[in-house]
Order: sequence, then structure tokens, then C-alpha cells
Amino acid sequence: MDLEAIASKPLAGARIDRAEALELYRRAPTPRLGRLADHVRAHKHPDRIVTYIVDRNVNYTNICVAKCNFCAFYRSVGSSEGYVLGFEELFRKIDETIAVGGAQLLLQGGH
Repeated sequence: MDLEAIASKPLAGARIDRAEALELYRRAPTPRLGRLADHVRAHKHPDRIVTYIVDRNVNYTNICVAKCNFCAFYRSVGSSEGYVLGFEELFRKIDETIAVGGAQLLLQGGH
């Protein structure tokens, strides 16, 4: 696929398909992707107002039984690399998040 042809689509207001998006992801330099994304953002939200939230994703355990193919993070029950965070550690992470202006915390763990 021609990278320039794909990149010209969002600049013209056209959508790209999954295969084209994957090609951009794999081959386009990161700054180029950023400029394309900003162009699409500006088209959809022309007021130039961009917001964000400071949040944190806390993995309270990596022990999981689901064994999803995409996850390289999980450890099986009984693994020496498995962990479960205690309440003291969780509260420390919450306090750290608040200290830097965090407004949201996602607790994520195994299944």
C-alpha cells in the first residue's frame, strides 16, 4: 500500500479502513501519525479545545485464569511471578495519584 495515498485520505476528510490504519501504524513515523491525528481532531472539534484527565491504571494482581491470547501480563495461579497488592500498597498508589492531580483510578486485575 502507498503510505502517501493512505495519509491523504484523512487530510481530505475521508475515512481509512482497518488495513490502511494498520499500514499507517506499522510504517508511518510517529510525528506523522500525530499530525494526522491532530488534523482529524481539529476537523471534528474545531474549537481547538482539547481536554485530558490525569488518571492511573493500577494492576492489583496479575494472577488470572482466563489465559487470553493477547495478554503477556498474566500469571497462572501458583506462579512464583504472580502477585496481589495489599491494601497499604493500593492506598499508597491512590495517594500518589492524588498528589499529582489525579482524578481517576482504574483498578484492573485478573479473572
